[in-house]
Amino acid sequence: MAIDPNFKRLKTGAGQLRTPVSFYEYKPGDGLEPGDVEKKRLHQTMAEVYNPSMKDWELLNHTNTKRGVTINIRDPLKEFQPTNKHIVEIQDFHFMKNDDEFLRWNVIDVQPNPRDSRLIKIILGVTS
Repeated sequence: MAIDPNFKRLKTGAGQLRTPVSFYEYKPGDGLEPGDVEKKRLHQTMAEVYNPSMKDWELLNHTNTKRGVTINIRDPLKEFQPTNKHIVEIQDFHFMKNDDEFLRWNVIDVQPNPRDSRLIKIILGVTS
């Protein structure tokens, strides 16, 4: 079998997908106190984590975000599709709230790549 001359390697390979991330679904709390409580973990995968580009910051500025990050994950296809209703936990010591808890990030935007369906770019932000 011959190699396709139009084949292009991914810029993000398995070596860059080295940070564990988990996607969660939240529901409103039952008590009188405002806030949401974790409902369940929806998906866990490895991701490439990097600083947002200028185009990503344009989206983050519209949502009044104080801190942002961009991740790439392999497209899980029908198993799970991230939306802006999900919460993401990046399991890296750089993204710790305090000594024993990771930050939880809001999904600001999900950008599937129409030319290469192997990866999904997700822009994450923290508002407080």
